[in-house]
Amino acid sequence: LTATSIAISVQVLSEFGKLKSAEARLIIGAAVVDDILAIAVLSVVISIANGPGGVESIDISDVTIKILQVLGFFAAMLLASVWVMPKIITPRLWKAKGSVEGIATASFFGAAALAGSIGLSPIVGAFAVGMALSTTKVFEKVENYAHQIGLIFAPLFFAIIGAQVDFRQVNMEILILSAIIIAVAIVTKLFGCGLPAMMFLKSKSKGMKVGIGMISRGEVGLIVAGVGVASGILTSSVYSTIVIMVAVTTIITPIWLKIVYRKEQKQDGVEPQVNNQ
Repeated sequence: LTATSIAISVQVLSEFGKLKSAEARLIIGAAVVDDILAIAVLSVVISIANGPGGVESIDISDVTIKILQVLGFFAAMLLASVWVMPKIITPRLWKAKGSVEGIATASFFGAAALAGSIGLSPIVGAFAVGMALSTTKVFEKVENYAHQIGLIFAPLFFAIIGAQVDFRQVNMEILILSAIIIAVAIVTKLFGCGLPAMMFLKSKSKGMKVGIGMISRGEVGLIVAGVGVASGILTSSVYSTIVIMVAVTTIITPIWLKIVYRKEQKQDGVEPQVNNQ
């Protein structure tokens, strides 16, 4: 429930020409923090579950140490993104065709291995390197490279996610639990993100848009759920519930956000116009 996927929300904001608005900047910034916290929580939980006593013997000192490890790792990667990465991954040093993509791939796997070696989830390392690369001059090239890889692996990812859902086990109990989780997922984002945004932006309507834009869980929630199942922390029933929640929140977020923006345009006397480019 922690993670936020804003890809769809950003697409809606782009269609209405609102990407540079105050609420859009707040949604994007808050979602980044959300994802960092989600990955951090995931890493801590996985580390505890894989420990000697598992989740049944949680020691507060171990939890504290893991949290500090995650925060320290992200702090180190933040420093790397400011001083190290821009100097290592630069077009001036890597002129050969494919060299930038190669060093970026090596950085992803290297950071993932480093994170795993200190007891953290490898996802933490890869995620941190992605953040670090966003500050380099080759970001667009790496982003295009990652997009091309995604065309191959993204369908496989969603196929695996779908294959792990056993609809034969979906009964009334799971549907009721899914409805409760969906309600919690929506309400917590609306109030947890919307109310602070209302006070910060001093606008009820903008705060409402921030709350709605943060509802979608998307691929980040699926990744966390998938790791949870693979680690034996989540049962197939709970996993199915999470997948249903992710699907529903991903569907309703753009619809709700578009309704709010179109209603606002009508109240302002502006003919609703959508930029499809």
